Amino acid sequence: MTGKEITIAARDIIEPTGKYNSIITKAADTKALAFKTIDDKALQTISDWMPEVNRSTNAFNKQNSQTTASLMTLNMIDAGPYRTLRQILAQVEKKRGALKENIYNLEKKKLEYEDLQNDNLNRFRKEGEDVYDDTLYRANDLEMAKIASDIVDANGHIEAALKELGAYKQRYEEVCKNNDIPEDWDEQDFEDAEISHAIRSMFRNGIRDRMQGSHNMGTMEFFSQFGLNSVVAYSLVDSYLATVRQALSEGIKEGKLPTIEMEYAFLDKMVELFGEEYKRAMKRLGLDHITCAEFLFKDNA
Repeated sequence: MTGKEITIAARDIIEPTGKYNSIITKAADTKALAFKTIDDKALQTISDWMPEVNRSTNAFNKQNSQTTASLMTLNMIDAGPYRTLRQILAQVEKKRGALKENIYNLEKKKLEYEDLQNDNLNRFRKEGEDVYDDTLYRANDLEMAKIASDIVDANGHIEAALKELGAYKQRYEEVCKNNDIPEDWDEQDFEDAEISHAIRSMFRNGIRDRMQGSHNMGTMEFFSQFGLNSVVAYSLVDSYLATVRQALSEGIKEGKLPTIEMEYAFLDKMVELFGEEYKRAMKRLGLDHITCAEFLFKDNA
């Protein structure tokens, strides 16, 4: 085929004699927009089910369940109540930021809806058919329907965020009450609890290291940063694991297995033993104070 013949063939496709070219688009097929499987009965069946979907989706319209939030999200840094409060507040700030964006976007959509609605009303008020654009009116109407749908859908997400904020509020109050944390606690209180948090964290990491049969360089650095001898620390971890295994062996026979309370007790004991060791690290660094009190937020002074 010559170049001229190729050009003619291409032109026949690009410039079809009919409204649509059946070679390059399905629009030329009069049955293209017809469903092949779904009929009116099937559509009605699905439509009748939608109210139940709308109802039951309210049980799942947030990212995490309250159980996940309580036992996983808030347990990511399990080493003290102030750290739990910090995690709660971090989640609240995250949810509040998302809620703010959703509400602002929702208000903007309402304004867009009103503008389109007013635009269409003004078109009806104009005199003369020549100034009335039916295509633009229908385009506005379609956009209004889309915005209305978006507003309704956004409402569920907003309520879900508010539900999570309410649940975090209750957890916050429970943590404070059950740990005797004053209502006006501040940054100084948080800093005062950081040593205990660090000691529990490093020994928790040590347990995980030894369960893998290793001595982790990061954990050893953690020990030394707070004035602990890594050899001593890992020896205590090994001793604890031996105690758990012994309790497990005896518990299997007696039907009473060791619980996570053993680990909690071990971590608390480590805080008692090493709660002042950080001062050795401070002395080595040449520091007089671990915090600068004048630069801390204090609300209960």
